Amino acid sequence: MNQQREIVEEIAKHLVVTPQDIDLNATLSEDMGLGPIEIADLLSALSARFQVTFDPSEVEDLRTVHDLVVMVEDLTLE
Repeated sequence: MNQQREIVEEIAKHLVVTPQDIDLNATLSEDMGLGPIEIADLLSALSARFQVTFDPSEVEDLRTVHDLVVMVEDLTLE
C-alpha cells in the first residue's frame, strides 16, 4: 500500500468517514470543518500512527489535506 493512501486512510479513520470522502484539495478548516482542537487531535493520531513529530511552526502552514499528507510523508523520510 502506498504511503499517501495509508495517510488518507488514517485521516478518514480519525474523522470517522471513508477514505473516498477525503478530498486532497479540501482545506482542513473551511472544507473539512476542523477547528484547532480537532486539527491537534488529528496530528496527535497521525504522530502516533506514523511515528513522527510535528514542528509547531510548520503546522501553522497546513491548509489542505494534501499539505498534511506531504508533511507526514516528508517526516517519515527523516
